[in-house]
Amino acid sequence: MFDGVDSYFELEYAVVPGFRPLVLDLHVPAGTAAVRPGPQPCPVVVYAHGGGFVGGSRTTGPWAFLLKAGYAVASVDYRLASEAKFPFPIHDLAAAVRWVRANAQQYRLDSGFVVGFGSSAGGYLMNALALTGPDLPGLTGSLGPTPEVSIGLDAVIDHYAPTDFSTIDFTADSPLLKFLGFKPAERPDDAELANLCRYASAASPPFLIAHGDADTVVDFDQSRRLHEALITAGARAELIVIEGANHGALEFDEPTLHQQTLGLLESVAKSRA
Repeated sequence: MFDGVDSYFELEYAVVPGFRPLVLDLHVPAGTAAVRPGPQPCPVVVYAHGGGFVGGSRTTGPWAFLLKAGYAVASVDYRLASEAKFPFPIHDLAAAVRWVRANAQQYRLDSGFVVGFGSSAGGYLMNALALTGPDLPGLTGSLGPTPEVSIGLDAVIDHYAPTDFSTIDFTADSPLLKFLGFKPAERPDDAELANLCRYASAASPPFLIAHGDADTVVDFDQSRRLHEALITAGARAELIVIEGANHGALEFDEPTLHQQTLGLLESVAKSRA
């Protein structure tokens, strides 16, 4: 599928009784990448696809450039809104991160450098995992065979994700309504639990947030709010505005943003050395 990459498809990372098995595809540079040649373990990026919480596929996403730079990519399926509502899809991503760490030696992964990456709905879920972590087990759960393994993320790449549902107009057929299970105006206290801005802290991992200022699906203000909350809390966060870009535009998988993303990851790696 990718030159110089070992790919493993449909790896089962968790089983939820009554649901389909949860799987991921894992792509690991085979040692030909100039950045990390030889048998060294690869830092790994766990990716959650978009799709409005009701669709999408782990087989697509703007992550192939990471393989060329020497990063492994685990692209994850998670339960959709027709199968499980908030917060259970977050539990799924937590289980995927645990699986990556628990199986790092087998697949030549660096369990000490795990990055979260999500687009749109997947970005919301990954951001929620990064910001809440083990401190709020009700939101992240203990799914999977190794609940004791860390779900911490070393950095987060966020593409045009929603952040605070209470600031979004819900229609009767909104996929956000299907995900939450209620309208925020009718249950404001429960909606506040899903507001990611409230969880920003100085201990939050570094964030790179990219959003188009012409987004007609998820308003740019959603990313601005999260960025502001992170900076105010003392966390490291960068907001990249893609001028004229709509939701999921081609600009989110082009060299300029690739280089900015790799720059953040390399900076994080150096700060940990």
